[in-house]
Amino acid sequence: MTVSALPLTEHPAFAVLAAVESALAAGGDLSVYEGLSAEDAVTLAGRWSRVNSRVAAPAMAATRSVDRSGAARRAGSSSTGSLLASQFGGDRHAAARDVHLGRALERASLTEQALAEGRISKEQARLIARTIGGLPDDVPVETRETCERALIEDARTLSMRDLQYRADRISDLFKPIPEVDADEGRTVQDRGRLAYERSELWMRDDQDGTFFGRFRIPAAQAAALRNVLDGFSAPRRRHLDDGQGDAGLTYPQRQGRALVSLLDHLPTDGLPDAGGSGMTVTVNLDLQQLIDGIGTATTSTGQRMSASQVRQHACRVGIVPQVLGGKSLPLDLGRKQRLFSPAQRVALAHRDQGCAMPDCDRPPSWCEAHHAREPWAHGGTTDLEDGVLLCAFHHRMVHEDDWVITFDTDDRRPAFIPPARLDPYRRPRTSNRYRPRRT
Repeated sequence: MTVSALPLTEHPAFAVLAAVESALAAGGDLSVYEGLSAEDAVTLAGRWSRVNSRVAAPAMAATRSVDRSGAARRAGSSSTGSLLASQFGGDRHAAARDVHLGRALERASLTEQALAEGRISKEQARLIARTIGGLPDDVPVETRETCERALIEDARTLSMRDLQYRADRISDLFKPIPEVDADEGRTVQDRGRLAYERSELWMRDDQDGTFFGRFRIPAAQAAALRNVLDGFSAPRRRHLDDGQGDAGLTYPQRQGRALVSLLDHLPTDGLPDAGGSGMTVTVNLDLQQLIDGIGTATTSTGQRMSASQVRQHACRVGIVPQVLGGKSLPLDLGRKQRLFSPAQRVALAHRDQGCAMPDCDRPPSWCEAHHAREPWAHGGTTDLEDGVLLCAFHHRMVHEDDWVITFDTDDRRPAFIPPARLDPYRRPRTSNRYRPRRT
């Protein structure tokens, strides 16, 4: 007598996955995306990004289930990440990051729900979940949820870098500002110490006249290096190249040439002025905080540093006087000079942290100082309150399309009013770069 095996009941999760696979298979003809208008292409790209986030949420839930089940040990894999990497792609490090994200989302249910709804990206979810998981154990559940909701909402408008800065100061929702400054200072200092411990560099001789390598360095030093390299490779310096031209080069290729030029110009006293480079530390904290070593500072590239790190850098490279309230550098030149001075550019870099046009991430070294209120040729002045940093592209756009620039009365942040053909209501637009609350 033969007994037939009964069919196993499939878990509902497989039905959901099958439906998604079926829908994707139906849209597999990529030729349908040809001939799209620019507006439709932007809309579709944004919607596909949200779909990608929505798909990531159940993938993280499945990863978490694998991790809980102990399947890796039974399969003889060294970790859940290694087991998952063997299923598709073979990227063990990426799989390990997914395992960590799956665990973190278990403690951040609101973040997981936002990811499933396509309201945040996978990387934003990773940052928010890590922040919520790192809150002290004595923080009440209600306060944790308030912080989580705030970060999810901030993720709608902030870049990843600014969202990280916001996350570092999330305790300002339930602590006085002095305590928040101290918390952020410890967070940034601990992160800097760990970054230093993880620093590494290796190079390999490719036997063709070049070396190939890879490095990992702390963010503060990386920002300084990038700013110096941008000083060599910025478009406004192309007329100074070696005659070989770089019109067809990619950004990594231009940076590679810039690194060669940097090494040729050592020691650093031969470096070009990058307009508020990482070699000059501009500080947005009180002098007393700097002396006490409590709190944080921001370089002209937007990099956050602990007060103790600033003190260390100050011993070697100095502090820009006018940021600390000194009067040794003239910041208002009136009609005496058409171009903004290096001191003014440093101050503008500290305020704008790069191109001030909303959604532009060009660093200060790629920017030009623009007479915002009135062109110098038409009677304008070269004063600090008249200046704004713009990258070459947006500088041309502002001039050609007659954008109007105004300044906030409190913190002098620039706002851009587009021409009527772009926005009939001419609503002001401001940069979304994050700035800590200081009151």
